[in-house]
Amino acid sequence: MVTISTGDIQLKIELLGGFVIVYGENRITEQAKRASKIWKLLQYLIAHRHKTVTQEELIEFFCDDEIVSNPGSAVRTMVYRARGVLAAAGFPKADEIILTKNGGDMWNNSIPCVVDAEEFEALCKTAGADTDEKEQLEHLLQAAELYKGDFLHYSSSEIWVLPLARWYRSMYFNCVHRATELLSEAGRDSESEQLCTRALRIDPFDEVMLEHHLRSLLAQGKNTEAMDQYKKMEAMYYDVLGVNFSDSLRALYNQINQPGIRDGATLEDTLEGWLDGADAPGAFYCDPGVFKTMFQIESRSVPRTGRTAYIVRFDTVHEPGARGGGVMQQFAKSIPATLRMGDLYTRSGPGQYMLMLSSLTYEDCKMLIDRIMYSLDAKYLPKVIGTSIKPVTPIF
Repeated sequence: MVTISTGDIQLKIELLGGFVIVYGENRITEQAKRASKIWKLLQYLIAHRHKTVTQEELIEFFCDDEIVSNPGSAVRTMVYRARGVLAAAGFPKADEIILTKNGGDMWNNSIPCVVDAEEFEALCKTAGADTDEKEQLEHLLQAAELYKGDFLHYSSSEIWVLPLARWYRSMYFNCVHRATELLSEAGRDSESEQLCTRALRIDPFDEVMLEHHLRSLLAQGKNTEAMDQYKKMEAMYYDVLGVNFSDSLRALYNQINQPGIRDGATLEDTLEGWLDGADAPGAFYCDPGVFKTMFQIESRSVPRTGRTAYIVRFDTVHEPGARGGGVMQQFAKSIPATLRMGDLYTRSGPGQYMLMLSSLTYEDCKMLIDRIMYSLDAKYLPKVIGTSIKPVTPIF
């Protein structure tokens, strides 16, 4: 954080992520387990430090949830104790940090301090006004560095915190979306990857950020990492949100799964690259779009080869955010361990898996289904609401 060095006191205040007040070697944080109302009072006064907060406003936020015979006196006591908390922590002029005047209280802005949320907002606005992309990117990266987490994360249940937290989060993701675009255009893909990784820790369900992350990995030739990330996030979207990836994200699957052929590469080099990771044990997992393509290919080849192939589908009661694994997580472990290496499977929906089995009889398919079901924990069996078997039929 940038430090202001005017005056004889230098206060640094962090609101993004946790709540921290620092003066020299003195530091107080939320983890200090101080009286929560006094702590929240300090947060409120700092967040609104450019105005006088009326006593009625403080009473509304800090006394409405309990019966207080004299709420005005209770607020004055909290302000007095808040000054005492700062004094006990070694902050000089603690009795002057909170001013009481004109029927209200306010943070003393004559004492120099720097607040990370204010710096963050100022940098975002400066970046928005920049016409030079190099300067814009520099300001965006400085802003992103300041955002260590959501505004007053540990006080997110407070009614006044929520709208501010949403405002700063929206500003942050607008910032990192633009920054990753500029980093990509400049060929700084490693930096883009790092920025995306940080942003996805804050909100793993930001699809724009996830797409930027996958593209940054692809640009560096990290196809295996991109595929692992794709599968992990696709499962999370299903399990937690109960929704599919967007078409834009699904379109990336083919790019991840089929890396380009470099100029001058021999056939052997190309095939070796395509086989990278293909020796993983168990059946082959693919995206639903690829599964559909393989089904169409199989339908075309059935008349010529004369071999049999079946599609198997498991339907379950979907449990978004299920604890202890859940039935879909059980299937994710059991299916690849039970099928052969030449078999295909995909998660075709939040509560659905599909398999493509070749060179098996109908009875063999039923036995395989029984084996998969037998491997599930008994408590998940009632959640399997149906299994279906259909032969792959010729399309001609």
